[in-house]
Amino acid sequence: MKHIDFEKLDMLSLMIIVGLCENKSATHVSKILNVPQSKISRCLRNIRTIFGNELFYRKKYGLIPNEYAKQIYPIAKEIVDHAHSFNNLATNKQNNERWFEVAVPDLVTYLYPKALMQSIRIEDKQLHLNIVPWNNNTLQGIMDGEITMGVCCDSLKDSMKLLENEYEIEPVKPLTDLYLICSNTHPLLQQEITLESIAKYPYVKTDQGCNPSATCPFEDWCHRNDIALNIEINISSTSSLFTYLQESLAVCLVPYKAIYDTIPDVPFLHACKLSETEVSRISTVSQPKTVKMVVPTDHDDAELNWLKQKVREVTESLL
Repeated sequence: MKHIDFEKLDMLSLMIIVGLCENKSATHVSKILNVPQSKISRCLRNIRTIFGNELFYRKKYGLIPNEYAKQIYPIAKEIVDHAHSFNNLATNKQNNERWFEVAVPDLVTYLYPKALMQSIRIEDKQLHLNIVPWNNNTLQGIMDGEITMGVCCDSLKDSMKLLENEYEIEPVKPLTDLYLICSNTHPLLQQEITLESIAKYPYVKTDQGCNPSATCPFEDWCHRNDIALNIEINISSTSSLFTYLQESLAVCLVPYKAIYDTIPDVPFLHACKLSETEVSRISTVSQPKTVKMVVPTDHDDAELNWLKQKVREVTESLL
């Protein structure tokens, strides 16, 4: 039998064991304990190491305690109940604040913090936000309870079954326009801008999602029309993208109006909206991307519902 190092087993860990056994959801335990979901996941990993046992296994309807966890539960429950009787928990403002971690598209990560924090201050909400870029690990982070919700442009078709019951995928806004960005001295600007002329130059791919190797709509169009597209680099950071385009002959197409709106303030760059004719040509091969939210299905959580609505508003107005 594995020796258990009880010195590493703190009260929070026992409360998490009890919470998961009773609620079978890291999201609910996070809400009950007012602890960030990322900390719940870290503690759970530590607990598994201490006991040398997985304790819980994931099913589509939550985290299910195994036989070993069921043996631990009554002992942990008794300890937690006795600890509560001391009524020794801190009551300062920080303990009343909720923590939320929200993943958004990397290229527009900068849009969300200011807008959301302004709403938090205006409405005097007692919550903290951490905005992180959406990447190929985000869905797993959501399912593990490390990330509260996510905003992305991925199709997510292969992930629907993984998210059913506890999460829902909500379409927020179709991205029907495309914007060309390049240096303001680029030779492309001296000719008619068509898909064919764009494809003559090195291309910067900006789509980052669950599958980094997935193709973008323009890439699909080039492939369908037997046009060789030189994808020179994949960049998901706005500042890195701008710097790269300023210093090269590369071009890129982005679906976010917010990026287009910032270009007048960026030295040596030019942006223009791709004509409806050219966008429609891409649409015959690849449908425009749609911004989606991956959110918990807990409709009784007032603060979570408030945050969902604010994220919708930011997404619809700024993207």
